[in-house]
Amino acid sequence: MDLIYATTNKHKLAGAKQALAGTNINLIAPDKTLPDVPEIQSDDQQAVSVDKALKYYDLLKRPLVVMDSGLFIDELNGFPGVYTKYALDTIGIDRIVQLLGGGARAYTQRTITYFDGNKPQIFTLKLHGALLKEPRGNNGRNYDKYFLPDDKNKTLAEMTDEEKAELTAVVWQELAAWLQKSSK
Repeated sequence: MDLIYATTNKHKLAGAKQALAGTNINLIAPDKTLPDVPEIQSDDQQAVSVDKALKYYDLLKRPLVVMDSGLFIDELNGFPGVYTKYALDTIGIDRIVQLLGGGARAYTQRTITYFDGNKPQIFTLKLHGALLKEPRGNNGRNYDKYFLPDDKNKTLAEMTDEEKAELTAVVWQELAAWLQKSSK
């Protein structure tokens, strides 16, 4: 089954495809360049993800999936959360870590929304860990260099693409299982 992944980020597409290897789902890039759709202002990542899926569906008129991700820092009551991109673009992860002093507990959250014109289906994964004081690794950007997942000895940026895909594969596999069940 070919399914549009409404993203312009080739790394996100590659990671998701890897997570879905062995399923009958083949994620494909849209056949036209996607504009950035305006994001609603909400502290609820699911609401942002659903809104984005609906907007892209209006543009493409085909079943699709979107994925939102963010960094939620416990000491900052979940900030930057849904505002991660904005916070990274304005003050940067280096400054955020410097302000925290390092060692802060945090989680990354990925919310996938599937929409085919009916009811949106939402799948979410939280990956808990800590923000280190110093960046480590080169296979990632922004908070990947500081985020050390629980029970791992490598930051996300120190992991191979395969190791990173393994960490997040479960949410993509939940989508695949739901799609297989709902198509019967």
